[in-house]
Amino acid sequence: RIFTISFLFISCLAFAQPANDDCTGIIDLGEAPFCDESVFFTNVDATPTDIGNDNIPAINECPTVGAMQNDVWFSFIASADIEDYLITVTGITDGAGSTAMLQPQVAIYRGDCEVDGLEALNCDISDDGGTEVSLTVSGLDAGLPYFVRISDWSSSAAATEGTFQLCIEEVTIWTPDEDITITTCSGDIYDSGGPNGNYFPNQNYTVTIQPSSLPPGGCIYFNMEYYNVESPADGF
Repeated sequence: RIFTISFLFISCLAFAQPANDDCTGIIDLGEAPFCDESVFFTNVDATPTDIGNDNIPAINECPTVGAMQNDVWFSFIASADIEDYLITVTGITDGAGSTAMLQPQVAIYRGDCEVDGLEALNCDISDDGGTEVSLTVSGLDAGLPYFVRISDWSSSAAATEGTFQLCIEEVTIWTPDEDITITTCSGDIYDSGGPNGNYFPNQNYTVTIQPSSLPPGGCIYFNMEYYNVESPADGF
């Protein structure tokens, strides 16, 4: 009898869902920013949440995001000091025998975390075989809660769920007027005049982008939003 009782207890623990499997157990991260490299989360044994509207976000920013079969939920409060947010999910082992999440996908919502109560604002999905996904979002209302939904995806029957870390930070902005090297994974670059001014005259500098976490053979993606270069007097 003792052996039977112990066996059943262990089995229940092994298949327990994460506490934040749905909105009733959502993990509140407090006011943004949040990024703690000592904290690990997991979606192992999580179950799919049906939120009704936008259950599979169909917005322009992420047409490839699919069904979130092993989703877990987080919330945070938008800060009055941050205009542009960077949300990053990184599959990583906790160093204690866990398996890192592969191919994460993430979506951010506003509204009420209940059926038909949420509106998708942005979402993204990692590359096939990737361990990290990032998305940016702007225009959040200070003091209001926002909801982050994280899952994994698979192009085959292989399991990709596992442990991960979550960061919600301010988008980094650079306005260089000298040679610099950027080692972070994302951000916005303006000329020396910043977002609203012209660049200074007679400038010649190099910006090197070399993310510290870029894997061998990895790619760096640019989104050139605006540029206007004045023609020099000699016509070149």
